[in-house]
Amino acid sequence: MLDLSTLNPPQRQAVTTLDGPLLVLAGAGSGKTRVIAHRIAWLIVQGVDPRAILAVTFTNKAATEMRERVTALAGAAGARVMVSTFHAFGLWFLGEEHAAAGLPRRFAVADAGDQVAIVKRCLREVKVDGRDFDPRRVLWQISRAKNALKRAIVPRGEGQGDDYDLVAAEVFPRYEGALRAQRAVDFDDLIARPVELLRADDGLRARAQARFSHLLVDEYQDTNLCQLQLLQLLAGERRNVCAVGDDDQAIYGWRGAEVENILRFERHFPGAVEVRLEQNYRSTGRILACANGVIARGAARRPKTLWTAAGEGEPVRVVALEGEEEEAAFVADEISRLRGEGRPLRDMAVLYRLNAQSRPIEEALREAGIAHAVHGGSAFFDRAEVRDLLAYLKVCVAPGDETSLARIVNVPPRGIGDATVERVHAFAGAHRLTLLEALRRAAEVPDLPRGAAERIAPFVELLDRARERFTAGDPAAAARALVAELDLHAYARSTVRSAEAGQRKVDGIDGILRSLDGYRERARRPSLAAWLQRLALDSRAEEDPEADAGVTLMTLHAAKGLEFPVVFLVGLEEDLLPCAGIQGEARDLDEERRLAYVGITRAREQLTLTRAVQRVKRGKVLARTPSRFLEDLPAGAHEQVDPAAVRAAPAEIAAHTEGVMAALRARLAAGRGGAGPEAA
Repeated sequence: MLDLSTLNPPQRQAVTTLDGPLLVLAGAGSGKTRVIAHRIAWLIVQGVDPRAILAVTFTNKAATEMRERVTALAGAAGARVMVSTFHAFGLWFLGEEHAAAGLPRRFAVADAGDQVAIVKRCLREVKVDGRDFDPRRVLWQISRAKNALKRAIVPRGEGQGDDYDLVAAEVFPRYEGALRAQRAVDFDDLIARPVELLRADDGLRARAQARFSHLLVDEYQDTNLCQLQLLQLLAGERRNVCAVGDDDQAIYGWRGAEVENILRFERHFPGAVEVRLEQNYRSTGRILACANGVIARGAARRPKTLWTAAGEGEPVRVVALEGEEEEAAFVADEISRLRGEGRPLRDMAVLYRLNAQSRPIEEALREAGIAHAVHGGSAFFDRAEVRDLLAYLKVCVAPGDETSLARIVNVPPRGIGDATVERVHAFAGAHRLTLLEALRRAAEVPDLPRGAAERIAPFVELLDRARERFTAGDPAAAARALVAELDLHAYARSTVRSAEAGQRKVDGIDGILRSLDGYRERARRPSLAAWLQRLALDSRAEEDPEADAGVTLMTLHAAKGLEFPVVFLVGLEEDLLPCAGIQGEARDLDEERRLAYVGITRAREQLTLTRAVQRVKRGKVLARTPSRFLEDLPAGAHEQVDPAAVRAAPAEIAAHTEGVMAALRARLAAGRGGAGPEAA
């Protein structure tokens, strides 16, 4: 029998309330993953078929952790529960219902890089220079339209919108047409297309509702309209939906999340029961008091107050520094002091609102010789050599993928220039051919540069050989053969000057090959198509800061879901936190307040909030206003710290560190001396 004695009363209520809609308001650090895992195990104990349980969340890391916990609690039965991200579920659903969706059995999933490339091509088609219009901003508007289940973008009235409205309205249908031509879907389609299918087909909807009798949703505050409708369609009249989330941690409004989904849960799922998890198992009492003080001023929220049985702990420190360089130096000195006292670097994190704030912190840590890792930088899957190899693999699976084909037609260089590709494109359009079919008929294309058709033919033959190898069997071996035939390692080295940079590129290529090796070993029936589908989802996975041994530097958005014993939250100033607004968008003060709350609740034992009295902006020294959130900190929970009183000189830090190390060496020596004879 499942042991529920380790759960507190609200947690037990959330686990054992099985029928009808349930909203679990899980405050930061209140054990929500534990509750979800126990609830799934309890459903199985009560006789629910594991295959009838669907649990969805937003990140691969969270889904993996949830799956492991369920299996640990429920054994083999737990392993049969479908635990996945929303997008992975959508991929599975479209694979099951590919015919109804008008897709081939092995359809492609366009990743973020593919999507931007398609938008760039569409901008050229509508005669708009991509240098004047940011393709990612156009793609953002298309994504918002899809998540609102719109089939077209209607520009706002004169004076209300901007030129991006008009451009996105023109690009949207062309973008959709490009996906159809490639027999592909994008990330938004993985949710929107199942919603459309379930809405339109009564029989399909009935089958899906019969398949899944109980739904669980983690991080419910991050859902958008499309995801809400997917849940409603799957739940049907039973409405066995358990939504776990915290409106106080809703920080993704800029990417379409609707905090109203959790605020209006009872409207969407009538008859809902609400359970509040307010006991915090992460932070000390004073840290929680500061968090409660900041978030209580939010305009629209479900009131809750975090508390802990772990004691008050140290006061939260608030420090005002002269400028950003002084702020960075103070943080570096404090980290040096804590390291000297025996605190591991991996215990510490520096959090900030904007990526640009990391530069002075990085410089100060580098100068102090402190190992650190910045998270949220350039992603592995954005690297050119990685995208080149993936493009080859995609074309081997989906010859109609014109975006990938256009990328590799001259990689490595084989004398097929842009003018040649444009003329082949025009020939393909005129004869209703795919780009690959047009390349096969290159000899028929008028006005090609001299010798172009002869250079195209070996490229097409190379693709044919590669496709045959992948069809024949082992995808990892076929990929290695392709890399060898293209001599991609040598090409990658030739694109950079230094041997070190060349080796990094080679390592990127080999990283893809190792990933294929691992997939081949895990999968029962490995196929390149299935690996690429999964990779399109996994390439968006969050980084794991715990994999590094140094101090973690990251934005508040990236820090959500993580925790550290020691946190420095920098830049507590007006126009930084709260932020002044990005790319002309009006700032959402409630969401900025929630970001500050998320930052505060990342700290377990020690929290320091810093601000600069002045900063240099465009060559001018400007006075800074303290963040309004500092005014909300309770008097007994924080203290103002004079930086001059706590900053130690480098010589003092070194002496202190050496003293600590000498004491450790003496203790170890004494231990060895006492244990030696017995050990012998």
